[in-house]
Amino acid sequence: MKKNKYNFTKRKQIIAQSILWAAAMLTVSILDSKEFVLLILIILSSVSLFIFKTQNIAEELTNAVDKYEKK
Repeated sequence: MKKNKYNFTKRKQIIAQSILWAAAMLTVSILDSKEFVLLILIILSSVSLFIFKTQNIAEELTNAVDKYEKK
């Protein structure tokens, strides 16, 4: 697997996403307080999206630099 500048492989990203969404599902099933569950879901989804966005931006930058260096 190709590593990017941030040393974050696709496999690690998939594992991190899986852990975050598993935590979200467990939170919903365990807790009774709807307000707290909603807060936790918002936080977990924000972190998940941040990781996804950061990974994709890093990958695009790495590919752009590689393409430029090949010229």
